[in-house]
Amino acid sequence: MIGLLIVTHESLGHAYNALVSHFFDMCPDNVRLLNVAKDTPPELILEQATHLIEQVNQGQGVLLLTDIFGATPCNVARKLITSIDVVMLTGLNAPMMVKAIQYAPLRDNVHLLAQEVKTAAINGIMALTYTQEEAT
Repeated sequence: MIGLLIVTHESLGHAYNALVSHFFDMCPDNVRLLNVAKDTPPELILEQATHLIEQVNQGQGVLLLTDIFGATPCNVARKLITSIDVVMLTGLNAPMMVKAIQYAPLRDNVHLLAQEVKTAAINGIMALTYTQEEAT
């Protein structure tokens, strides 16, 4: 089973924790969420993240999900990419997280999982506009 480590800013992390509880009865064993407080030193975040990645890594790889590219959670998570079996996606959104949690137990290739999750993230973004036809 592929492991998942979700590293986000604290306020978003609480929302994603609630979202996991909404869609899944409980957080699956292969998933860990790390909510990063704004005053937490990067060294401590890295220590916590390293411990969590060890918990979820069952030998088939780990997919890291972070919220904002270039922000502290992402920058720390990048340091966890120490082998070919660790892949990171940034720009975390709800469809991305749900797809990752649903498919991680069913996949054995972290790179293919990352591509499926990235596609779900992109496809979850819709631009809806007003049209005259809908108004009638």
